[in-house]
Amino acid sequence: MILLADSGSTKTDWACVDAQQTFHFQTIGLNPYFVTEEQICDEISRNFLQCTMHNAQFAMDNAYMAVSKIYFYGSGCGRAESKQVIENALRKLFCRAEIIVDSDLKGAAIACYGNGKGIVAILGTGMNIGFWDGKTLQTPMSSLGYIFGDAGSGAVLGRKLIKAVFEKQLSEVLIEKFQNTYHVSLPELLDRVYKQPRPNAYLAGFAPFYAENVKNQEIQTILHESYREFAEVYAKPIADKYGVGEISFVGSIANVFSEILAEELTAFGLKIHAIITAPIKSFEIFYKNI
Repeated sequence: MILLADSGSTKTDWACVDAQQTFHFQTIGLNPYFVTEEQICDEISRNFLQCTMHNAQFAMDNAYMAVSKIYFYGSGCGRAESKQVIENALRKLFCRAEIIVDSDLKGAAIACYGNGKGIVAILGTGMNIGFWDGKTLQTPMSSLGYIFGDAGSGAVLGRKLIKAVFEKQLSEVLIEKFQNTYHVSLPELLDRVYKQPRPNAYLAGFAPFYAENVKNQEIQTILHESYREFAEVYAKPIADKYGVGEISFVGSIANVFSEILAEELTAFGLKIHAIITAPIKSFEIFYKNI
């Protein structure tokens, strides 16, 4: 059995694939910058066993042994030391499996293009972009995370919204609507962002407010500014470097705000090739055929 994982900072989608069947489960996002090896083991073991126990083919004691290969594509897994955190956790559980851990952007490239070529970007909780030549991923720009980079991502949109609310840069009507929706106090906000785990996922949790109020001019302004920055600072330079005018996207944020994203890309001579919201389905097709 092959175990496939598409892990962002908010959630991880898993697929267990063999010749007869495919079944799925989900865990929290397993970004090694925000979760420990022990937390990773606990999340996977609890949900994997809960899933396999309902499949007669796998006895509880043998479920781990049934996995022969694991492909884990995850946020925060671009560096060797981060990959090692994930691999160590997986090795504790799946001692017989061959384990491949790589970045979520490489997974996105495989989901969008398979063995083909093109620019691929992630717009979900975080943001990243690169060029896939069918075998290797080129990332000429550093991924700086939600504090320094990640333009247009859910976490950055959430950060911008929080800042605008608590600095009273928005209209009283919109601020009141925000507080009636989330009931968040400043002490709670500061605790969640600076003291609690997974602050990027917490901030991304405010992104739905944009979708719910997308016709509001103030919200429109933030969205357009965010995707103009993405297009100008990230998309246009990489498109020029590789001579490509289309970009494929992975992530719920890209899908929800596709119209504004497309409008800002068009201003720089670029267009959307495709948007995939659930890469795990594409992984299943790709790895069944190799």
